[in-house]
Amino acid sequence: MNICRVVWDYPEGGLPSYGLQPVFYYLSQVQANRGHDVNVVARKVGSQPTEEVDGNVLVHRVDPPFNVNGLRKVRAIIRNRKDSVVHTHATAGLFMSLAKHLLKVPLVSQVHGTTHSHFMPVRLEYGDLKLGYSPIRLAYYHQREKLLWSSADRVVTVSRVIIRDLERFYSIPAEKIVPVYNGVDTDIFHPIEPNAGMPQGLEKLEGKRIILYVGHFGLRKGLIYLLGAMSEIIKEVPDAALVCIGGVPSWLKGGDYWKMLRTQIEDRRLSESVLLMDRIPNKLLPYYYSYSSVFVLPSYYESFSKVVAEAMACGTPVVSTKKGALEEVVENGVSGTLVDYGSSSQLSEAIIEILQDRKLALKMGRKGRERAETLFTWKVVASRLDKVYDSLNGSRDFHR
Repeated sequence: MNICRVVWDYPEGGLPSYGLQPVFYYLSQVQANRGHDVNVVARKVGSQPTEEVDGNVLVHRVDPPFNVNGLRKVRAIIRNRKDSVVHTHATAGLFMSLAKHLLKVPLVSQVHGTTHSHFMPVRLEYGDLKLGYSPIRLAYYHQREKLLWSSADRVVTVSRVIIRDLERFYSIPAEKIVPVYNGVDTDIFHPIEPNAGMPQGLEKLEGKRIILYVGHFGLRKGLIYLLGAMSEIIKEVPDAALVCIGGVPSWLKGGDYWKMLRTQIEDRRLSESVLLMDRIPNKLLPYYYSYSSVFVLPSYYESFSKVVAEAMACGTPVVSTKKGALEEVVENGVSGTLVDYGSSSQLSEAIIEILQDRKLALKMGRKGRERAETLFTWKVVASRLDKVYDSLNGSRDFHR
């Protein structure tokens, strides 16, 4: 069938690196490989090409205003194609809430997180840093989300925990909502043998057992509590070291996170045991996951968490937190350990246990890989989305 994907940004040259880019890229590629015609409509940023052929995916980047030019492009893509479906992500494609009936095309909106939920918004503080939310901005975002998602024929959620939020805060009927987990490319994210060598940038930590964190450095991710756990971890496991990959994206406002983390590292005398790195290309991450003894994401809330699924696919045991969808992604005690948010002591206990119990670590890594292969591959995601599309096209079966 003819799938028109509407997103905020699509990676240039097939090199996804942050945020939802891997979702847009890998899902589009797999759907095209399954025989669908896949067109992506995204915002044009800087010198990005207006038109790009990425494998079997056609990428169309439009100039602002996105709601006007995006609609024009979508209309051109679906013209005279009765087998079309428009698939939006987050609030990209808001124009479809008004144009859907005019275009007479099924609309699927994929929700990767909500402004209003049982967990968010929340105000977090640490020292001089504060994570707060403007009530006016929240109301604006909520109305955008509600307008688009309410107009969709199906709302796809990346975890089950989001369903109750959509019902309660967005008044979306349960029968319109379908949970479809995000995925990882298990051909790229897989265990890599130790003889592959040390990943670039970790030379100063040679001989150390690596605790890996991947994500932005904002307060919501709980990285500060992981730093708090490191002092205790090093007492019990002197050769342990923490590597943090992600940096501070341009949209993350509210303080100098690099400075705050570096100050904490110096104050705790962890300079020889903690390495802060900016984001790296997505295809390089498997080397870091596989080289690490344990992956840790101490986040306040996640609506799915692709980095946890990636770590599991690489056979790395996981320590994470209980809030949000992480309880759906990680099978507690089997593929990893879940602890309470904000508890450095629980983090240190869970990490130390895995570092000191090689048999447990291997078992968790193996179970994590099995879970990723069963639930979180893009082939599984695409297959479930085919069923969603088919339900909107009556008895017609468009996947070949």
